[in-house]
Amino acid sequence: MAAWEVLDQEQTALQRLDAALRRRRAVVLLPWTHPRVLPGFSPPFDWNRQPRSNAPLSKRLLFELLRRPPRFPPEEPIPGEALRRVLVFRYDAVGDYIVTTPLLQWLRQALPHVRVDVVASYRNAVLAAHDPTVEYSVAIHPTHGIHPSWVLAAWKLRRHHYDAVFALVFTRMSKAAVLVHLFAPQAEAIVVRHWERSWLYGKVFARQPEHRPWQRHWAESLLAMGVESVRPSVPVEQFPHYFVPIVPSAWERVAQFVSARGLQWQPPERVSPWQRCCWSAIEGQPYAVVNLSAYTRNRAWGPHHALLACRELLNMLPELHLVFAASAPQQRIAQQVAEALGVRAHVFSGGLLELIALIAGAAWVLTPDTAVVHIASAVGKPVVGLYGELIKVAEWFPLDTPFALVLSPAMESITFAPPGAVVEAAEWLLSEVVPRGARIPPVLPTTEAVGAGASEVR
Repeated sequence: MAAWEVLDQEQTALQRLDAALRRRRAVVLLPWTHPRVLPGFSPPFDWNRQPRSNAPLSKRLLFELLRRPPRFPPEEPIPGEALRRVLVFRYDAVGDYIVTTPLLQWLRQALPHVRVDVVASYRNAVLAAHDPTVEYSVAIHPTHGIHPSWVLAAWKLRRHHYDAVFALVFTRMSKAAVLVHLFAPQAEAIVVRHWERSWLYGKVFARQPEHRPWQRHWAESLLAMGVESVRPSVPVEQFPHYFVPIVPSAWERVAQFVSARGLQWQPPERVSPWQRCCWSAIEGQPYAVVNLSAYTRNRAWGPHHALLACRELLNMLPELHLVFAASAPQQRIAQQVAEALGVRAHVFSGGLLELIALIAGAAWVLTPDTAVVHIASAVGKPVVGLYGELIKVAEWFPLDTPFALVLSPAMESITFAPPGAVVEAAEWLLSEVVPRGARIPPVLPTTEAVGAGASEVR
């Protein structure tokens, strides 16, 4: 008996998911059995609990010191005509920036006269620098504490006199409040609503749209912050999808890599209207990108676990090659795994832009890291995703692209999921999900019913 459950039938998926979670068994979820589309799924979140009215004295004093009145009437959306300059905070990770790109595109489409600038971090600054929807970007250190990079950023940004700030952060709200004061002291500040401390954060952030945990993808919630907060000058009819840059220099390096190994570079399934074509197809053997690294420790894929799964994948798919990608500290581990697998395994070393170009030409992607999940989604590549927590499955799944997700039986590590579950997820992806074109499309929020209902699998 397998040590995991494949939820392949929508009618029984909910009961089997509950049973697997109770018995601590790994689970494989498909687009038609994802919690998003199960009508009876009840998220483990108490909507009736009362927010706490207490907070540390230091935090209360800080927000009292930074208190500011609303710039616009809070009972209605900000008129788009009243805005000239908007600043977006996205000073965290790569995946966080990618799920923000629909909002950035919406701002440019809905407010064509508005200048949109971004405060990025050292980790995702290259994305902001190559984002055609962004007029200007400044990177600060991603540390949670005070950093000298704030001073230079303040000097560069204060002169622009921003009308609104979208603080797209989920934690460390004191830091966000201080940065609003430093970078845009006259702006209307907007942040996602904190369930327990909205009463406190409202002293600085006049507008706090809700996220609705478990029920909406974070890309949809971030886009909803714009839709709910600003009345557009021009209507936007469709959900703007992710944007990741495929730049000529990065593609040329990847083209040299795949050509030298006889691999096939398949043009991306999805190309953003903001992207200029700089590539051509390369004939050869198909490859899948296998990412070994992840930002958090519980999502790091153990090398022995990866070796077992990848060896079985190569046996199952005799024409497939595997290209391993890993962070700099894990390059040596990736090399050891590839050497153990033989001539159909390769290791790619490059920066973020090269990784995007590599994934854009892959047949499919296997990854424990949601940043790579979002890159694959941006270019329309199928994904086998490894997850440690059900809420991550619900809120950070591959949006609008075919997928099969493996949920570990223990949130402490994805390595608790058996290698056989990863192999079977890949088999389901290639034999059932991709031929059916099954995916979960995004929902464009509206001011009337933002985030209402779940979308259908298509």
